[in-house]
Amino acid sequence: MIGAFTVGKKALLFGYKRYGIPGAIASGAVFLAGYVAVRRLLSGSANAESLEDVVEDELGTSEASGGADGGGSGPN
Repeated sequence: MIGAFTVGKKALLFGYKRYGIPGAIASGAVFLAGYVAVRRLLSGSANAESLEDVVEDELGTSEASGGADGGGSGPN
């Protein structure tokens, strides 16, 4: 398994070779933001008991599936 350090190092090296020091900084920042986002997503879904709980937490709704009538919330 490839660790976060290895992937981050490769991202920095790619950015440096292509665009110099500013490219290394930019690619490192993009990698760090992506890494943090994935970790937060995975840790949030690991604590939930089901997919509905994850969807409910992300959307902030009390009814993730739309109800038994299968409809949306808009007027007809």
